[in-house]
Amino acid sequence: MFRPTLFLTVACIALPAMAQTPPTQAWPQNKPPAQAAPPAAAPATPGTPPAAGAPAVSTAPVPLPQWFVEIDVDKKGEVTRAEFLKYRMKSFESLDLNKDNKLSLEEFTKVVEPPSTPADAPGLPSLEERRNRAKAEFQNLDTNRDGFLERGEAEAVVHSEFNNYDTDRDNKITEPEVRLIIQRSMQREAAERQQADARRRQGMMTLNEFMDMQLRQADELDKNKDGKISGPEYTVLAGPADGPQAKNLLPFDMRKQIAMRKFAEIDTNKDGQIDRVELSAYALKQFGEMDLNKDRFISEDEFKKAQEAEAAKVRAIVQTMMPAQPAQPRPAQPQPRGGQPAPAPVPSGPPPGLPQGTR
Repeated sequence: MFRPTLFLTVACIALPAMAQTPPTQAWPQNKPPAQAAPPAAAPATPGTPPAAGAPAVSTAPVPLPQWFVEIDVDKKGEVTRAEFLKYRMKSFESLDLNKDNKLSLEEFTKVVEPPSTPADAPGLPSLEERRNRAKAEFQNLDTNRDGFLERGEAEAVVHSEFNNYDTDRDNKITEPEVRLIIQRSMQREAAERQQADARRRQGMMTLNEFMDMQLRQADELDKNKDGKISGPEYTVLAGPADGPQAKNLLPFDMRKQIAMRKFAEIDTNKDGQIDRVELSAYALKQFGEMDLNKDRFISEDEFKKAQEAEAAKVRAIVQTMMPAQPAQPRPAQPQPRGGQPAPAPVPSGPPPGLPQGTR
């Protein structure tokens, strides 16, 4: 398994999951096959039998998601498309401060700020980290790339999510459908974890894996454990000082200058320290550049190409650091005595145009 280093790239934060909202990507798009309910299965709500043709419920039903409970206030055991859309679009409407039916980036990022996101939630990333992730999500949702998340774009995402739950396509989500989809989601997540392990063995790396590795390396550099990397802490990456242990390496002063150039590139606010927000932004950019085929994985081949590109940059920097070589004087032509011009040299060998050995 290849091991990216902070000299090439730096740390990245995890993507905050949308609370109570399973991802739309990779969810089943087709109606699952109908199954007979097992004898031990019972309806989640007493007195509410499953609808005809509804998918079977697991013998160990999972809890209903909070959004279903909040929408189904009259306990019918079902949620219509209109109810689901109205519920999901509440956040859009609360963020649309000027009521123009579209969200700017500034309005959209309010979703990660209080009161939309609790400030004291356990394990929550910093506000700046959440804003960085919201900006990336905004780019994904802005499908027409006009710099705004329009109401139609937001509703399309909500309808797509509804379709994932409405397996019998009757424009209603029932409790059995919800439980089945959540159960399948849990099974899929377990399978994806197994696939991630297999990818690691094959030399593939996901964004989250890349982030975790880089964060651990950043923690190793942060000797005083203040959550930031100072210039002296970062120069550890320059390697050992000049001496036997630095054999075949560039002079230490040159290596230190190269490391500090990278440090200055990451330290965007120029306060002399690299914090997690700066690490996040830089690493996200680096991961995107390294993922050449845009499949959201970094292969060993892609990493090697990134190393080669970085090495080329370092060589160019080294060239600028090298002292200029003095121009070598051209040897003077011998002058004949008396100031007369020197006779033209007599050519040796056969006359021009004749092959060798011809006389």
